Amino acid sequence: MLFKTDAEKAFGVETYLSPEMDAAIKLWGQLESGKPPWVEGDTRTIRFSNTVARELAKLITQNIDIKVQSKYGTGETAKRIQKAIDDYFLKNAQKIMQDVIMLGGSMAKWNGKGMDYIPPDRFLVTEFDSNGEVTGAIFFSYYQKEKKFYTRAEWHRFEDGERRDEAGESVSVRVYRVSNKAFVSDNQDEIGRPTDLKNTKWADIVPEFTAENLEKPLFVYIKNPYSNTIDPDSPLGVSCFSECIEELRWLDIAMSTMGVETEDSEPKMIVGQSAIQYAQNNGIELPRMVLKTGLDDMTDKPFEQWQPTLQVASRTDGINFLLSIISYKTGFDPGYFVFNGQTISVATATQVEATERRTINTVGDYRDILSCPDSNGDGRIGAIHDIAYIMDAMAVINGESAPSEFGNYEIYADFADLTRNAEEDRSRALLLTDKGFYPKWYYLVHNEGFTEEAARAIVAEAKSENEPQESGLFGEE
Repeated sequence: MLFKTDAEKAFGVETYLSPEMDAAIKLWGQLESGKPPWVEGDTRTIRFSNTVARELAKLITQNIDIKVQSKYGTGETAKRIQKAIDDYFLKNAQKIMQDVIMLGGSMAKWNGKGMDYIPPDRFLVTEFDSNGEVTGAIFFSYYQKEKKFYTRAEWHRFEDGERRDEAGESVSVRVYRVSNKAFVSDNQDEIGRPTDLKNTKWADIVPEFTAENLEKPLFVYIKNPYSNTIDPDSPLGVSCFSECIEELRWLDIAMSTMGVETEDSEPKMIVGQSAIQYAQNNGIELPRMVLKTGLDDMTDKPFEQWQPTLQVASRTDGINFLLSIISYKTGFDPGYFVFNGQTISVATATQVEATERRTINTVGDYRDILSCPDSNGDGRIGAIHDIAYIMDAMAVINGESAPSEFGNYEIYADFADLTRNAEEDRSRALLLTDKGFYPKWYYLVHNEGFTEEAARAIVAEAKSENEPQESGLFGEE
């Protein structure tokens, strides 16, 4: 929950969350939790948005490999950041990206020990630059103890200030400031009254914290690469499903209709009302197949059997049509999620590259928000690099690393090639080996899993056995 008005009043700052974005964020959260607003009566949800988000997140993070290397010295800084990246990003990379896909973005923020990934219903933007990069935000934390509800609001921002240098001269500085305020309420839906941090479980958190010489905030907003058509002026991202909400609703209706038809597909027996009344008066339990219509007696025959007809083919065609639209609108190639229940097509790498180009481009767009070349040609940028910056900065601020070690690392991020096909690669390597472009031991190492030592020994033994013999088969004259 967000206490927008209360937070603005407590800190004396304006926040940027339009009613349109607030409603959209709540709707995306309902989709993720399996509680969309159209679930009522016989209409259920198959939570297909979660299936799509999970599949896309898996493709984005497939075999992701992040290596941190030192620029100079002992490499302790690089080792520390490598461990932090492993622990606080790689272990949950798929879940992190799934939330970005579902909710339009996720805020990575230092929590004192590592990184928290905060959904958009737990922070408010207070400042952003001309590129839409968030530079100030209020974060909310909650807990309940007995019948009291506690809220902590944590405001991060840059401020311009002055200080005296060693010569006593006034110099302008850009200060990064974090302010913490706590509140307690008797009602979960109200922020309540201010209380001292010492009266809460956040007693070890200081009310004010400042740092100088920071180039970036101690948080990074990992933003969905889609254009925000809900509120173009908002710095927030939009869900991958922002353009196909109606299609998701229709899909749930279609699947629910098919489900109801299946449940009701057993043979039915229509009997007259007098027979039903007789059974009720005499305590006779009628079988499930009896259809209690409440109609008048059937004079020509005492009962009539009815077999409902399942419209599987037409329903399936309609469902696959909706799946194709959802596939396209979420960045997949049409037909990616279409099921016919009979055949599974396995494409070669060449076919994937030709027929699933839209899917590959979408995955590439998401990978670029994690790591991509800087447009000025100076290194790489992205959320992974910003997370490393935050961890490095906090190590210096906390005295865990010397200031001279700040920035003493380089990050290399590698992702799986979605067009790669192991069998095609192996066949090509074997052909090159047969034609003499690769040594045989090289082929065995890179395609058959041998160590170089074992591969060289096998090749040497095979060569020895295949050499022409000057004597008999076993060396005798």
